[in-house]
Amino acid sequence: MVYTPHDARTRLTALARLGVPLVATLLLLTPITPLAAQGTGRITGTVTDSSTGRVVSDVQVTVAGVRVGATTDSRGRYAIVGVPAGPRRLEARRIGYVPFSGRTVDVPAGGAITVDIQLREVALTLQAVVTTGLVDPTSGTRVPFTVGRLEATNMAVPATNALEAFQGKVAGVTVVPMGQPGSGTNIQLRSPTSINKGNSPLVVVDGVIQSQAFTGSSADLESMDIESIEVVKGAAAASMYGSRAASGVIQIRTRRGTGIGTGTTRWSLRSEMGVNSLGGKLGWARKHHYQTNANGEYINASGVVVPRAQRIARPAYQRFQDVTYADKVYDPVEMFFDPGQFSKNAISIAQNNLRTNWFLSFVNSSEDGVVLGKGRFNQNDVRFNLDHQPLDNLKFSFSAYHSRSARQELYDDTFFDLINQAPDANLLTPDADGTPYIYQPDIEGREENPLYVLSTEDRQRNRARTQGSVGSRYTPFTWLTFDANVSYDRSDRRLNYFLDQGKKTEGYALGGLGEISQFAGTTNTINAEASANVLRKFGEITMRSTARALLESEKNELTTARGQDFAVPAVRSLDNTKTRFVESSVEQVKASGYFVTLGGDYAGKYIADGLVRRDGSSLFGANERWNTYYRVSGAWRVAQESWWKWGSINEFKLRASQGTAGGRPGFNDQYETYTFSTAGGVSKQNLGNKNLRPEHSTETELGIDAIVKDRYSVQLSYAKVKTIDQLIQIPLAGFFGYGQQWQNAGTVEGNTIEGTLEAQLIKRPTLSWKAGLVADRSRNKVTEFDRSCFSTQVIGYRCAGVGLSEMYGFQFLHDKKYLPADAQLRENEFVMNDEGLLVWVGLDASGAPNQYTKGEVATGGWGTSTTIGTGSYGWGMPIVRKDATGSSAVIRIGDGTPKFKWGITNSVSWRNFDVFALIDAAVGGQVYNRINQRMYQWAKSRDVDQTGKPQELKKPIEYYIALYAANDPTDYFVEDAGYVKLREVSLKYRLTGRMLGYVQPFGAQGVAISVIGRNLYTSTKYKGYDPEVGTNTLTRIDAFEYPRYRTITGSIDITF
Repeated sequence: MVYTPHDARTRLTALARLGVPLVATLLLLTPITPLAAQGTGRITGTVTDSSTGRVVSDVQVTVAGVRVGATTDSRGRYAIVGVPAGPRRLEARRIGYVPFSGRTVDVPAGGAITVDIQLREVALTLQAVVTTGLVDPTSGTRVPFTVGRLEATNMAVPATNALEAFQGKVAGVTVVPMGQPGSGTNIQLRSPTSINKGNSPLVVVDGVIQSQAFTGSSADLESMDIESIEVVKGAAAASMYGSRAASGVIQIRTRRGTGIGTGTTRWSLRSEMGVNSLGGKLGWARKHHYQTNANGEYINASGVVVPRAQRIARPAYQRFQDVTYADKVYDPVEMFFDPGQFSKNAISIAQNNLRTNWFLSFVNSSEDGVVLGKGRFNQNDVRFNLDHQPLDNLKFSFSAYHSRSARQELYDDTFFDLINQAPDANLLTPDADGTPYIYQPDIEGREENPLYVLSTEDRQRNRARTQGSVGSRYTPFTWLTFDANVSYDRSDRRLNYFLDQGKKTEGYALGGLGEISQFAGTTNTINAEASANVLRKFGEITMRSTARALLESEKNELTTARGQDFAVPAVRSLDNTKTRFVESSVEQVKASGYFVTLGGDYAGKYIADGLVRRDGSSLFGANERWNTYYRVSGAWRVAQESWWKWGSINEFKLRASQGTAGGRPGFNDQYETYTFSTAGGVSKQNLGNKNLRPEHSTETELGIDAIVKDRYSVQLSYAKVKTIDQLIQIPLAGFFGYGQQWQNAGTVEGNTIEGTLEAQLIKRPTLSWKAGLVADRSRNKVTEFDRSCFSTQVIGYRCAGVGLSEMYGFQFLHDKKYLPADAQLRENEFVMNDEGLLVWVGLDASGAPNQYTKGEVATGGWGTSTTIGTGSYGWGMPIVRKDATGSSAVIRIGDGTPKFKWGITNSVSWRNFDVFALIDAAVGGQVYNRINQRMYQWAKSRDVDQTGKPQELKKPIEYYIALYAANDPTDYFVEDAGYVKLREVSLKYRLTGRMLGYVQPFGAQGVAISVIGRNLYTSTKYKGYDPEVGTNTLTRIDAFEYPRYRTITGSIDITF
């Protein structure tokens, strides 16, 4: 079913009702004078750096209120023609410099005037120009809400995933990277806004809105091309993006030809190569609990030596895992993980002419990961950006990007099978069928050898991404501009699987029947927008207004074909299978919207901004096709007041903003859905809902920005968000005929406190030192939940009064007061053991409780049990807390949200050396370690080994199996996952003098050599591979995902 909210006439009528009167008001106040109608003159000059005196190229010099200008060439010179005669004020902007606003000069009609400009280098991000969430580029000192910003100079270590670039560098950002090369990244800005739908921000790259219809979208983006990233963290600033922006917006701009002087062509070559290696490791068991003789040989109950397959466990009261293996012991982690190669090579060409500039780049990436012989990722990217200005009042821009990648996939149980390998099993032993690795190295056969599975299964993921955008800007009058943009985003995804006939697999130890599958997914997205912009000054008052209309169309086509039981081996065709299955789906989404803005400032001191947006989408219910969003914001630059006495405080701004944004339903949510069985039957699933609305977030942000001596800046923000109309799947009574229905039923509230401190500690000709500190604290809670509470993703719990990252499960008793009522009558039989757990030990002959250290006895100790009331208690065994009904009580056992997070960056330049380092941390916050829990099941965890413990404190393996608790979530496996991580390090040396002279004959203008480290070291109490785990930002559960690893590389950059 496809629905278009309104036809074109309805859209234009709605736009006219709201936007045209607002723009018309400003038109009536503005004299309609074409650019060429007045007498004109010429302004020329040179732009230099205020601290070094060197000329600055690629500076955009414009005339305020006129919208004519020029760009400086490689010698810093500019010339602006066609300037209306009379008093005019020049403005100048360049990335990395503080925007310049000069004095007023008189431009003679038919004559020329020279105005030289000095620019001050931006020492602080707050002074940089901001564009996201705004209609016109604006200095950060004049923006009434928070916008985080990174430039290429802040990204000394290129991120392996583009969205990881601001981890630890922008306050209020949570990044949970996926481990395997070529994976996407989970991002959350401030506190979460949705219970069931995604909390990921909208991502825009060069005007192309990135599709959110498939996972891992960010993996297709190339970080090497990034020029700047801006982060709008919530609805208070992101309202311009309407129903897709409740979780914020990330806008990425890539490099263009404007980065070099006019008349210049620049070539750049970069090559980076190195190695990946596993950082953290698991604690693996090194002992066993079987009966042996004095020589360490396995024996049976009669003391006769037996082979491994016939070994027996020691008696229950002595079943401690402290016996040394007679055979060689292996470390499965050491065998399975293997350092892999990392390489990234790039070439780029940029050219900047008087009216045209362009940028072309090609990047090749290759990464092995850390799994032995499997998981290799290759990607090739090409980007072309072009800007052309055929007339003084007409500009065109074009951006194109294409990426192709291939990755060897791992099967779902790869890391689960790994943890179930025995310490004395050699995973690297060849199999009898000729495979390089044995299928089952452990004769007990807990799980198959993951290396065998990876070597026999062929899983290949292939992706292609094509993006493009075309934009134009027309300025018919000095006060009026028209903008238009059309963008296209296409994703092609393929996943092929092949397991040949005769290869061993689960259930077929002698060889399977063979299986093949092919998945194909295609997403096509088109976005278009057009706007009219008015900019007018009335004395000290500057007014801005924009009216913009938008259209969106997205189509997703998915097909999966599977076949089993090959007719003949080695033929990769579905026609070769005897049993076949086909699944397919098509989804089409259409949306439109419009918004109007009105903003202004008085003397640059009092700033106000307002926005209203209407969104219509086929994803909304038939009765709720249109929704409205707004933003109001204001700021007071107190330090600009004449009475301000503290001259060393250059900037002191108070700001406030409130805005709304939405979170869209899924494609199927509003419709009746059915499932089809292979036999041809149909069953009802989801009941449709014509009244389904998008989730609606309202955020209020208050903040203070300050700059001291142009060297230190502070940004403090408090944001509070409330998201109503939560999209929740409600179970239905049987008479409906459907199992559930998506409804708007629930509210989530959250708040965030964040701060950013920047300091230009040293600024000298040969030495500079810049440091940054970011910190944030977020909290959230479900305040309304209009349905029955339920568990989700093992440890999640959705109910009123519960935080979205809180963990719920069972609890082992730590206090006698929680014993069941019938057991409390005999509470003196229970004591606390050395781990703080309450255990039953019974009474001795004198009526006193036995000591938990006296369990190693044939009777009355380990291995015995008793019944008290309705409960059975094993001697010395942990006890699960019960509720009033006698069932295991579900209670809060942890929270994944850190107490707070912080990050520190340091960038030091001394002569020819540049050093950059990023250290970031999460203080507090917990992870559920399901890996360790599963390792308790078969005594594979190092925790189960009893060697080194006093004999009286040793515990049998059954104690740890009881803690495993049949894989139910328990408080025992909730661990502190706080960490401090040395995330990025870069040491660069730039060749000069005689060393550079060796390569200058070949045309090289600059050469730099670097050593780079990523994820070098993590300090944490967490027992898993790495504390940064989870498949999303809410549920921090370590459940057999690809682990994070470190990368150490060297690189060389050459500029021609």
